Amino acid sequence: MKILVTGGNGFIGSKIVELLCKKHRVTVLDNNETYGLIKPEQLSNLLKWRQRNWHQVGTTVTGDIRKPLIGLQAFKSRPDIVIHLASYPRAKIVQQNPVEGVSQIVDGTVNMLWHAAKFGAKKFVYVSSSMVYGHYKDGTREDADTKPINIYGEAKLTCERLTKLWCSNNKLDYAIVRPSGVYGPGDLPDRVISKFFEAAMANKPLNVHGKNKVDFTYRKDAAQGIIDVALSKHSNTSFNITAGKATSLKEAAKLIVKICKSKSKIKDTGTKLLYPIRGTLNTNRAKKYCNYKPTMKLEEGLRNYYEWLQNTI
Repeated sequence: MKILVTGGNGFIGSKIVELLCKKHRVTVLDNNETYGLIKPEQLSNLLKWRQRNWHQVGTTVTGDIRKPLIGLQAFKSRPDIVIHLASYPRAKIVQQNPVEGVSQIVDGTVNMLWHAAKFGAKKFVYVSSSMVYGHYKDGTREDADTKPINIYGEAKLTCERLTKLWCSNNKLDYAIVRPSGVYGPGDLPDRVISKFFEAAMANKPLNVHGKNKVDFTYRKDAAQGIIDVALSKHSNTSFNITAGKATSLKEAAKLIVKICKSKSKIKDTGTKLLYPIRGTLNTNRAKKYCNYKPTMKLEEGLRNYYEWLQNTI
């Protein structure tokens, strides 16, 4: 099967490519953006690590997903399935640069949807975010109310709606995936788990935001879940793809201090308005219809990430 992965050099996308390329012909589209978080030479080294187990990957297209010509290049292989991850990756980054961030998320998705319909793709998988729910409690299902509280979540929700409308109008199957708190080896240094490790390894305070929880999901579990959804015959619906067990930021911080054998203190800096109050997402739909089986326990995943950090810093 021919599969296009947009954002295929990214944190989650590169793992999806690694898992898919063993059996499928994969095309990768990415702009190789650093988002100002690391230097270009650091990104080059990181991409080499992310791609170290790639085999038989077809075409790699580098460019802006909003550009029609880039779309033409990416769809030259006429993929059967499109897994669309390319996006500004964080709420904070979009909040700081909403003009560029919203344009890339929304305009880029429209461009990919247009090409998917024109080039005869059979299924479009849009990778959204748990941020579309806004504040939510433990056990939240895919049919819960969606009330984003930040620009990133609103842009993602807009693209969910565009995906549903576009695919319905063009007789194209779709699936929407909502991950949460993805972490693990190969990540950039600006996510909460990354920041906790950076502070703990330097014996500096770990700042947690109130009593918030996150359904932290290991990178490989998230990637495999997205693949499970993409290859499933059950389409035209949304799926939560998470570990299915939220952990408070304070407990995650304690685990990281323990793993690092750090002298760091944990400091509660209060609720941060940019992020919603979150909990555990219900993953029964993905387990029932897509055979989704997350396997990584949080402490084991954190230890794997710590080992990787020790070998790369």
